[in-house]
Amino acid sequence: MSNLNADEYHVHGIARDVDLYRAKQIEEPTASLDMVDLLRKGQEYEDYKVVGGIQLGIYITHVPTLSEHVNLNMELITLNNFVQLAERNGCKRIVYIARLMDKPYIQVIKQVLEHSGLTYTIVLKNLAIGKGSVLDKYMHKLINSKYLAYDTDFAKIKFNPISALDLIRWIYNVDWEKNFKNEIIEIGGAKTVTIQEMFRLYKKTLYPNSKVQSVKVPGILMNMWFKRLYRINKEDLIEFKRLMSMEYPIDNSTWKNIMLFSFTPLDEVIQFDQ
Repeated sequence: MSNLNADEYHVHGIARDVDLYRAKQIEEPTASLDMVDLLRKGQEYEDYKVVGGIQLGIYITHVPTLSEHVNLNMELITLNNFVQLAERNGCKRIVYIARLMDKPYIQVIKQVLEHSGLTYTIVLKNLAIGKGSVLDKYMHKLINSKYLAYDTDFAKIKFNPISALDLIRWIYNVDWEKNFKNEIIEIGGAKTVTIQEMFRLYKKTLYPNSKVQSVKVPGILMNMWFKRLYRINKEDLIEFKRLMSMEYPIDNSTWKNIMLFSFTPLDEVIQFDQ
């Protein structure tokens, strides 16, 4: 919401609780923001109208995971209501953005989009990096501690972190009228790194004088260490581990031969998107 507007078009965002959204925001939104409840609907939903109509509808999954029945049902309800809202405003093109960990459950999402009759694209992305991201909060906590507890298998997980701002730029650069119609595509950053390498890059870029010492800990004890040593709340830790459990390197082969795009180097993202 903070970096979506552009000179060529105007962005309209919706939130169930605008006051709560503003209380949690990191930067001031540049897009218009209206209160619309996609779960319970209500009068705001029924009255929602965008002057001039909607050319492109972008839905970003907002439930913690699609792997749990309650969350999946909630996602299907809100997505279906979003599609109807967009269609009512003249929209014929939908982009659904989810996380790589949602991939095993994406066929159900695809069925909803196919049933709508609208042209759609499902985008599965690698873990985001930048201000406010789970990865960013996690790394700051670790580096600012006296000890770094790590599990070897976890530290060696490979992925292609992508800047949230790069994802927005990528969305801007796609010709949605011509490309990726009714397709599922994957996007990750330009560089494949391990979690261990990501930690070292954060340390080198932001905390070169940090004295944190590494301590190898069996995976079974990691949760206890993280809660007691780093005071990382249970929800953030669960979310991060859930995200990382399904991460793998993405080579961007589903789209890089169709469009040109250059990613921001990871050290620049770490340094400037804080």
